[in-house]
Amino acid sequence: MENGEDGRVTYLLDSAVATEPLGDGLYRVDLTSDWDTANKTPNGGYILALLQHATMFEAAPTGHPDPLTIAVTYFRPAHAGAADIRVHQVRRGRRVSTYDALLTQDGKEIAHAVVSAHDWDAAGSTEHLPHAAPEMPPPDVCADLGTLMPGRMVPILDRYTYRAASIPGWLEGAPSGTTESLCWIRAADRRPIDAMLAGAMVDAFPPVTAEIGHLASATIQLTVHYRRRPEIPAGGWALGHVVTRHVIAGYHDEDAELWDEQGRLIAQSRQLAILSE
Repeated sequence: MENGEDGRVTYLLDSAVATEPLGDGLYRVDLTSDWDTANKTPNGGYILALLQHATMFEAAPTGHPDPLTIAVTYFRPAHAGAADIRVHQVRRGRRVSTYDALLTQDGKEIAHAVVSAHDWDAAGSTEHLPHAAPEMPPPDVCADLGTLMPGRMVPILDRYTYRAASIPGWLEGAPSGTTESLCWIRAADRRPIDAMLAGAMVDAFPPVTAEIGHLASATIQLTVHYRRRPEIPAGGWALGHVVTRHVIAGYHDEDAELWDEQGRLIAQSRQLAILSE
């Protein structure tokens, strides 16, 4: 977090996704290594935030200011340095508009996103809520996992603060074999949680495959569904429930739910990833 000359706060994620509009849907971005994973490549959630951020520059003026879904396919790893994002409107609908966005670097395609945008203020009212948020002690009585995580060896883990009811087995050198986790999360610089940060957060948890001895994982495809407009103030927490159900031939799924402190579902995601062996 930085204070600019005008006194306004600039948070780390906002600096990391800053875009320069070049016209006709083309945006220049400058990727940073501050969001790298254990693979020493940019975190998939960070790449998702870059693509979503550029797309919403195109969508917001059309009356659809909120992302509804984003599905990203990752072609190859990016690296720190200049890159371009090309955004194209596929369809302008009454309630939902669709865009595609392509991230390129050094003349190579890095990742492609399909983004649906809408306006939460014009959304419907029908709801069916079959279950509540998972039971979890409040963050202030949970264990701070930051003192146990590898930290600077894995930059993405320094971008967030994590609190859990108990220490995960893999952090104590005794993986549990259960590929599921439940923990509180917020940005390390206490940035308010909006849709952009929520989208990055669903991929910010250490892979639960660490509980079977595999920490390094690379995302192949990641889809996020936003379930409301996230409006968590600075310093607020989100609760993440992450589950891997199947690991087959070195590929694993990962489902995540993100809830606010009032027990409201913010976002759901599913990804397919490959373990580093």
